[in-house]
Amino acid sequence: MFGADEACRPDSSPAPGRRSTIPNQPMSTEETAQDIQTESSSDSSTATTPAVVQEAPAERPEVQALRQAKEEDTEVEGRVIGWNRGGFHVVVGDLTAFCPRSEMEVGQPRSPKEYLDKSYPFKVLKIQKRGRRVVLSRADALKSERTRARTEIRKMLTVGAELPGKVASLTEFGAFVDLGGVQGLVHVSEISHQRVERPEDALQVGQEITVKILKVEKGGRRVSLSIRALEPNPWRDIKDRYPEGRILKGKVDSVSRHGAFIELEPGLTGLLPTSAMTLPRQASVARAFPPGREVSVQVMAVDPQRQRISLAPEGSTLEGTQRDYQVYVRGQDDDTRPGFHALADALKKARSEAD
Repeated sequence: MFGADEACRPDSSPAPGRRSTIPNQPMSTEETAQDIQTESSSDSSTATTPAVVQEAPAERPEVQALRQAKEEDTEVEGRVIGWNRGGFHVVVGDLTAFCPRSEMEVGQPRSPKEYLDKSYPFKVLKIQKRGRRVVLSRADALKSERTRARTEIRKMLTVGAELPGKVASLTEFGAFVDLGGVQGLVHVSEISHQRVERPEDALQVGQEITVKILKVEKGGRRVSLSIRALEPNPWRDIKDRYPEGRILKGKVDSVSRHGAFIELEPGLTGLLPTSAMTLPRQASVARAFPPGREVSVQVMAVDPQRQRISLAPEGSTLEGTQRDYQVYVRGQDDDTRPGFHALADALKKARSEAD
């Protein structure tokens, strides 16, 4: 007779194709896996029909086109249809892609509403999950466009060329102008023929202007520009328009220790020297000639090469015309020089009468 325990004990003889086991002790996980592998190999050896391997479905043409664009580093056009905190949802053909916020601009992106329902060129960064996840970059497309534009602009950087540009930034010494990927500097003295104290008084950031190239240095990395060179030159035919002795009205532009600068027309100023002013010795020139005051002056001398006009107050106690006075000053050491005009003749007459 067997006991109850012995009757429930499994047969200790090993089954065909299995390893022997110790009674009342279950098979380990490793042994179970080995047995399953043995059975599978046994079954496969006796099978007569080979296993059928299923091929992965081919990618859609839209996904293949994106892969080709990524490999060839070309751009694709996409339309922004929405956004979330991380970036923008973009439709490219029949596919929906994603452009991270940091990849939308070169620098800080604008308000998301400004991009909505607008189409832009993009570069493909990633294609995952067989086209179900596509990551784009507009910043890379912008960088590529700027590189191409910079190359084309540098071919046009020749002295004397006139190019359109946009004011990129303003400093105390001038304005940096973007010519389309290449920046040049307009010095404050080249902004206008008129006196410009600060660049922001004449220009604004983002303003579109036309400039003339003055210098190109360091392979196009340093470009000097001018707006002033494209304006009409007020010093052209200056002697015909402002003959010596002419009386005219002007406006005080500024005052220095040398005298008062009088604006005769936009971009054209003359100097009224302190020595020519009929002021008491202790009088203040700045108080007598405040900026904006209108004064009547007469032309004493014009120097087109140095771009200077010397003025005197109207009604100065000078006999004869101002031209006579200038001739007399230049020839006062030469008594034999004929013709000092009215002032010279008057002085000779006065001397003879005194003798």
